Amino acid sequence: MLKKTQLYFIFIFLFISQTAFAQNKIAQGRATNSETGELLPYTRVALKSKDGNIHFTETDVDGKFLIENTINLDSIIVEKTGFERLALGYDQALKLELHLIPKSNSPKLTRRQKKLIDREKNIEGITLKMKRKKYSNPAYEILEKFVERKVNNNPDKYKSYRYENYSRMEISMSDFGEKIKKRKVYKDIKNLIENQIDSNEIEKNKLSIPIFASENISDIYFQKEPENKSEIIKKTKTNGIGIDDGTLFSQLMSSTFIKYNFYNNYIRILGKDFISPLNDNFKIQYDYELVDKHAVVDGEKYYVLKFKPFRESDLAFEGTVYIAHGSYALFKIDAEISPKANINFIHSLKIQQEMTKLDSNDQWFPGKTRVILETAKPGKESLAVYLKYYASTKNIETDIEIEPKIFDEKIVILNDAETESDVFWNENRPDSLSVSEKTMLATISKIKKLPSVKSYLDVIDLLINGYYKVGKVGLGPFLYTVGYNDYEGTRLRMGFLTNKFFSKKWILGGYVSYGFQDQAIKYGAKVDYIFSRDPWIQGGVSYSHDLGQVAFQYEDFSSRRNAIFDAFTKNGRMNLRKPFWQDSYQGYLQADINKSITGKIILKHDTFDPVFPFSYQENPNTEIIKTFNTTEIIAETSWKPGRQHLESGNNKQVSLKDNVYQPTLILRYTRGMKNFLNGDFNYNKVHLNIQQIVPMGLLGRGEYSLTAGWIPNKVPYPLLENHLGNGFSFYNKYAFNMMRFFEFTSNKYVSLQYTQNLEGLITNSLPLIKKLNWRNHITFNYLLGDLDPSFVKNTYQNNEEFKSLNRKPYMELGYGISNIFRFLRIDFIHRLNHLHHLSNGKAPDKFSVKISAQIRL
Repeated sequence: MLKKTQLYFIFIFLFISQTAFAQNKIAQGRATNSETGELLPYTRVALKSKDGNIHFTETDVDGKFLIENTINLDSIIVEKTGFERLALGYDQALKLELHLIPKSNSPKLTRRQKKLIDREKNIEGITLKMKRKKYSNPAYEILEKFVERKVNNNPDKYKSYRYENYSRMEISMSDFGEKIKKRKVYKDIKNLIENQIDSNEIEKNKLSIPIFASENISDIYFQKEPENKSEIIKKTKTNGIGIDDGTLFSQLMSSTFIKYNFYNNYIRILGKDFISPLNDNFKIQYDYELVDKHAVVDGEKYYVLKFKPFRESDLAFEGTVYIAHGSYALFKIDAEISPKANINFIHSLKIQQEMTKLDSNDQWFPGKTRVILETAKPGKESLAVYLKYYASTKNIETDIEIEPKIFDEKIVILNDAETESDVFWNENRPDSLSVSEKTMLATISKIKKLPSVKSYLDVIDLLINGYYKVGKVGLGPFLYTVGYNDYEGTRLRMGFLTNKFFSKKWILGGYVSYGFQDQAIKYGAKVDYIFSRDPWIQGGVSYSHDLGQVAFQYEDFSSRRNAIFDAFTKNGRMNLRKPFWQDSYQGYLQADINKSITGKIILKHDTFDPVFPFSYQENPNTEIIKTFNTTEIIAETSWKPGRQHLESGNNKQVSLKDNVYQPTLILRYTRGMKNFLNGDFNYNKVHLNIQQIVPMGLLGRGEYSLTAGWIPNKVPYPLLENHLGNGFSFYNKYAFNMMRFFEFTSNKYVSLQYTQNLEGLITNSLPLIKKLNWRNHITFNYLLGDLDPSFVKNTYQNNEEFKSLNRKPYMELGYGISNIFRFLRIDFIHRLNHLHHLSNGKAPDKFSVKISAQIRL
């Protein structure tokens, strides 16, 4: 009897256990883009059981989802904005790989799919349509409370924090035009990939050529007052086609440069300021719909809101946001730039971010971030570039004490950081790579060894750097190779510059040119030496025998030079710009004093031998001279707060501004020394320049350059400030575009060049124009100067005429349209005053149209 009783209870136990196991059976799956393989986070999944009950779940930031208690599951319906609804019956043996088809490429649905969709089309929460409320939008109340509590919820509120960050970036090319597919380089790469991946898989998903991949594990530190940031890269792995310096790219791809905080009013992406959907004035630019008041994720309740901009062309987002009940904190957001946004070369950009809840109550911090970018194809026969970035944080600590020395360097790479070990990355990577991803990434090293690929890389390097690389030297720059002007005739030039493969300390360069009309050879050479990379200390010497032009002897600042303008100065009507022969000897030493300040000392000796009539007499008791020499020592200090240096194996310093809106200030003092190295004059020059970009919200961005100069000593006019005019047909933002060369000369002056980039403020509102993605801008140039009369009186013997502004300001106002065909800019400029006749008897032009080329996102 006892045995029967025991067997009975054992039977009951096994039955209950079997039933419980069956009832709690768990299935996992993920949702992906059927065309690109991209994971689809925050995708709504509706689950209907056989008894008619409906449950909802949602994919996480990695596109994965979990289904519990699948024993009674009958069907699954999946919907995401921009994709066709997916409906399928549930099969226990079914692999839950939900491949969603983009709407633009979707085939006809099967009869069973249509039947399932029709049967479920009234399921609450599946069909999400934007509805414009007649009265008060219920989403506003939630957003108002969100804004009220920003101060408490914003992760930037913490006095300090530290966390470990894993980041991964992948860049590939796809969607090739038919002409590209016929080229040898494409066929070579395709053959290489087909040897490692099933050709049917390539045909199914389209050929994607990986060109770059990187992984970093870093410790991130932040301190609010004074504000400091630092990243210590502990481990890094980088591989890319055409990338010589993996260390540099590890820093460029670090989380320091890809950090988005939607609590801020504006999100800076690719140099543009996008309006956050959670900005303080959210009602002005966005439309919202409250989708779900009681969404539940992991036992927590959230409000779900959809948003989109009122004007599709604005730099704004559309997507979905989850806001926590009670605290009104951001939980997660899925934001995509509007397809019609006025931004160049970008087809789509998505940002998916999920916050993680800290141990402390209702405190949130960014946990996972995914960025997916696809470039627009410039033409049907071109290609698209895909960028995927993923970051995950852990070990978050807030309001902690951080040693000040941590912030001595913005980015630090540990000596043993670089590692290629697959074992290490497999153990420390928060997610796993698919077999296909591993195989594709492994082909990068093989692709860049293909001869056809190397040829393309050389051409790309030429376009970017201006030099054609031949082993340890580069030939160029190509912009100066051929030119023509009315003094030299056709001018040919050949130059070279060594690269890091020659030496990581020494930099040698030189050039030779010849004019077929003046039949004269010009030449130059230089030697530079890098004493230290941290801090950066560099020195060098140079010599040149070439033609100079008085019109371009104005005081310039290297941070604002225009390479195309400089190349054009060797062309055109050089005789009007007063050419002269010059032998120039120069030595310099430059050093970073700290992260924001750089000092530079220059010793130079120049000769001046004009090929135009010139004579100068300092006073009646001195001889008349027709040539002269100058010896100068120049001291320059530049201050750039927020500047960030990157460690680089290349032979030039790489600096980035952590905050582009900080000003740049340059102070320059020049001392001319008579009788030292045969100099003819004693004189002093002082110049100050301030440049800055100013964000202005809806008004776009303002850019200004303010310059002041003073020359107290009497010197020949080629050594005074001959304000830069513009006799060319293209626009120069740092010149006075309606002023002629040598029209005004000063020994003391203040100038302002200002541009208001309105972006699409006006053009985005015009029904037909907004489709062209044109942008509008306003310019204003102002100059106030004076020339001491004693500098001119009884000084020149060749009837040279000099005009002083006589403290009457010169002004010109312009307006224009840019982004025409994505690169052309047209400026309409009005000269507002100084309209008197010039020395040649002609009145100056009051209006002009100038063109230029600029490539901006």
